[in-house]
Amino acid sequence: MLAQAKAIATLLERPLEIIHAGPETPENDERFARAFADMEFTGPIHWRQAEHASDALMQAVREAGIGLLVAGAMERSDSEGRYFLGKVSRVLVREAPCSLLLFANPSSEPVPFRKLAVIVDYTEASRHALRAALALAARSKAEEVHVLRVFTVFAQFLAAPHGGAEGREGTPLSAEEARLEAFVEEFDIAEIPIFTQCIEGTTGFAAADFVQSIGADLLVIGSEAVSGHAHLPAGMEWLENVIPANLLVIRPPATEAGSGPMAGN
Repeated sequence: MLAQAKAIATLLERPLEIIHAGPETPENDERFARAFADMEFTGPIHWRQAEHASDALMQAVREAGIGLLVAGAMERSDSEGRYFLGKVSRVLVREAPCSLLLFANPSSEPVPFRKLAVIVDYTEASRHALRAALALAARSKAEEVHVLRVFTVFAQFLAAPHGGAEGREGTPLSAEEARLEAFVEEFDIAEIPIFTQCIEGTTGFAAADFVQSIGADLLVIGSEAVSGHAHLPAGMEWLENVIPANLLVIRPPATEAGSGPMAGN
């Protein structure tokens, strides 16, 4: 995780700070000193203790004014290649006060993000998430970005008032595809290939299968703060338990006033 966090901080050209949810002891000092020496990293490190590790991490984030928290996500993986979140990462997806980057399978030899998937629902939060994803893709020299709209049966019902002219082929799906394309055209895409896709399914979990099918190495989603808790787009609540790839949750712009990434341990 330290190697991944350092690579992200370098990519974003921002300072990196470390949080350890536990006591500062001679043994812990020695462990981090060895790791920092191997990485040619000098810190700083924030030691925080609380009844729950997630509370310690979020306390440090608030106190330091952090804009992006980087952490590990995997508790275990299943035979289909999806990653189940551990207890701490589940809480962070719901409650982290800043943007959150969860690595499903951290590596000591990080590689750049090559294929990004962004789930949008036309809200300001998803606009902000797509803008951030495109900026990250440009920095990573990504090969492609997929902008996805989950079009469940319920979403089709909600989209009906927007149908109006009903799109090129006169179907709700074609109308939604046209709406998605118009949404993406609002952004400065630069030279990165952008693909749009409406994903049909009975639940939002259909997005997980699609993200895996295209081999995306990062899933990006916007999140709005509601009553102190994050609010994911409709149908995306499954992201609080399982993810199909590395996950970047973009919080509202107001949380970005702080410093750069912070790695949680």
